[in-house]
Amino acid sequence: MGPGAERPIDLAGGARVRVPPILVALTAQSLAWGLCRFVFGDFVGGGIAFALASGVLAAGIAATFRMAPWWIPVHAVFPAAVLLTSRLSVDPLWFLGAFVFLLAVFGSTFRTQVPLYLSNSRAIGAIAARLPANRAFRFLDLGCGTGSVVAPLSRAFDRGDFVGVELAWMPYLIAKLRARIGGNRHRAERTDLFTMDLSQFDVVYAFLSPVPMPELWRKARAEMRPGTLFVSNTFAVPGVPADETVHVGPGQRSLHLWRM
Repeated sequence: MGPGAERPIDLAGGARVRVPPILVALTAQSLAWGLCRFVFGDFVGGGIAFALASGVLAAGIAATFRMAPWWIPVHAVFPAAVLLTSRLSVDPLWFLGAFVFLLAVFGSTFRTQVPLYLSNSRAIGAIAARLPANRAFRFLDLGCGTGSVVAPLSRAFDRGDFVGVELAWMPYLIAKLRARIGGNRHRAERTDLFTMDLSQFDVVYAFLSPVPMPELWRKARAEMRPGTLFVSNTFAVPGVPADETVHVGPGQRSLHLWRM
């Protein structure tokens, strides 16, 4: 299981249910606060001792819940960070503005567990090298973000029909705006990627996260036509070797390609 993936939490009756990580995190912090309040009674030591104890306990609860490793230090420092921030002389409107901005950019992550990733120029070049130059084709970018892939490709391939879908509001609006300027010919739609009919496209590209890949692969296998191309940036399909893998950097970032 790759970075950022969450294991299902075992609920009553042995059912395996995937709970959004943000709800698991909220539960861990709430339990830690309640237990510390029961032990300490009230904030002690100016509040910092309570915050530190609550953070350590929340980190332990998160580990018990089998959250991804990077959540552990976040839980450990979160209560103390909130306490120290509350003591700053900062207009609350700044915090509200930051919250609204983050909600517009990353709000859909709560449901999809897919953060905003932008494909680099090497990845776009590798995709372009595999697109037909002498015939019409349809290209779909699932989770297109700001249109960083479909915009340049639509300029380079006159016979291609490029569509990008994005659920988060701000990236979608940027992709929509880019479709109207600079000679870009792509279309941007705000919709859930799992509602798209993949049978209508010759190339389907995704740069998502480990979490949706098994379900997306099942959808691609069921809907994509023989001979079409499915491409995933960085995140492979568990247990399904790619027909081709192209390193595009930085680090271990690669394109995984499957001929359907």
